Amino acid sequence: VLAGDDDYRTALVGNPNREYLWLLSRTPQVSQQTRERLLEEARSRGYAVDELIWRVPDGQLKRSQ
Repeated sequence: VLAGDDDYRTALVGNPNREYLWLLSRTPQVSQQTRERLLEEARSRGYAVDELIWRVPDGQLKRSQ
């Protein structure tokens, strides 16, 4: 765990070789301010945040008909 909120709503988790990084949230949406703060923390630790893949929360997926 690289960073987290005092109330445990979000956390930044990565591995030591900097290959993997996760921004975890208890809610489907993360505020822009929180997202930028966590990304800056990741950048400062040497993670390539420009290569992150952002996924859509499961409840927001649209099914094809």
